[in-house]
Amino acid sequence: MPEIEASKFATQRDPLDAQVSGFLKASQAQPVDFFAHTIIVPNSALVTGGSIAADAYKSLPCTDFDTVISIAPSEVGTFRKITVCSLARYNSPLGDVAVDDRIRNELCDEDDDIYVSDMGHFDHRGIDIQLPFLQKVCSDFSVAPLVMGMESVDFCKELGSAVGEIMFNRNTLIVACVDILSATPVGLARFEKYIIDLDVSRMMILLNQENEIVVRGKGGVLTAMIAANHRRANAVHISGRKRPEDGSPGFIGALIGRS
Repeated sequence: MPEIEASKFATQRDPLDAQVSGFLKASQAQPVDFFAHTIIVPNSALVTGGSIAADAYKSLPCTDFDTVISIAPSEVGTFRKITVCSLARYNSPLGDVAVDDRIRNELCDEDDDIYVSDMGHFDHRGIDIQLPFLQKVCSDFSVAPLVMGMESVDFCKELGSAVGEIMFNRNTLIVACVDILSATPVGLARFEKYIIDLDVSRMMILLNQENEIVVRGKGGVLTAMIAANHRRANAVHISGRKRPEDGSPGFIGALIGRS
């Protein structure tokens, strides 16, 4: 892991560039041998998730995507909406990125619970953490940043179906932003197994019970798995994992796609 003094990712261009470049340079991950259209990465701004994110992005076999759809949890409390930010361009210290207005409108037209709104956005988590990695690894792309104000089963099914529909015949990468707040060894093992098996039903039970594992961004995990199953995913690679400890969250990196 590169030497980084700060506990969080920087918000200024030069130090952030150095942090992200350092993690990517230190990663020894190799591209997976299948087409990956879905990725699970840390949501947190803590640099302790940097190596997990870097390994996941370095594992992408293809980095030429037209649009990146990110799915993050709300950090401003619960609200009964899924929101897509209203900006024309999303600001990143490494350069602004266009927001895909067509996909934004399609998502809002697809489901009554998806709205164009800035509620839940711009909190230095989720897409704010992912954009610098994406800008370093991927070619030119647009984004559609989503925040789930509620992570109910119905919301996950609705959004997963809507995203899955958009993924058909689109060169799209789905990015689920996820932190593991607490977990038993059994809970972690089941969490990883259900990702590998793409077992949405068992994952729903595990994450909603919150007995063996508590996840920030569980809606992103479930939505990404549902959307991936719509794309007939049959290949999964766990690129990295970090257990939660000493009050700090844990993380997982995973790629999902078709062989």
